[in-house]
Amino acid sequence: MSAHGVIAYFADAGALSEAARAMRGKGYSRLDAFSPYPVEGLADILGMRPTRMGRVILAGAILGALAAYALVLYSVEVDYPVNVGGRPLHSWPAFVVIAFECGILGAALAGFVGMLAANRLPQYYHPVFGAPGFTFAHGGRFCLLVEAADPRFRKGVTKRQLRGLGATEIEETVL
Repeated sequence: MSAHGVIAYFADAGALSEAARAMRGKGYSRLDAFSPYPVEGLADILGMRPTRMGRVILAGAILGALAAYALVLYSVEVDYPVNVGGRPLHSWPAFVVIAFECGILGAALAGFVGMLAANRLPQYYHPVFGAPGFTFAHGGRFCLLVEAADPRFRKGVTKRQLRGLGATEIEETVL
């Protein structure tokens, strides 16, 4: 089996943040962290890009609203025109409510699908799940993963560096 990387466990969030900062400073770029709760500033240390979810949700809202408006407009002007008291067929104030509702629906659906795509879900297996100590990551352990795909990764050297940064336990993860 080929190695996926090395996972190191730390006692608290501060130690995890410092270790991630130090490993980043040593030139490692393929790092990932796992913790029982969000750690302030860790995303910046790991070099995570800003999310594009706002744009995805806005696009979903606009497309949903435009699609609903076009559907209602088509249905009252082309498909089934009804002349009620001489009023115009294109009565936009009545269409705005439906367009708004469908815009909200489009935003919610785009947000849900965008979240699944951004998180690469559903992902039924990840090599880290096979590490014996990782099962306790949700119970108070803070983990830092250095992937073997990192150009600076050398198993022995990386383990020594992590141990020097205060790792309480170090394991290899395999594919």
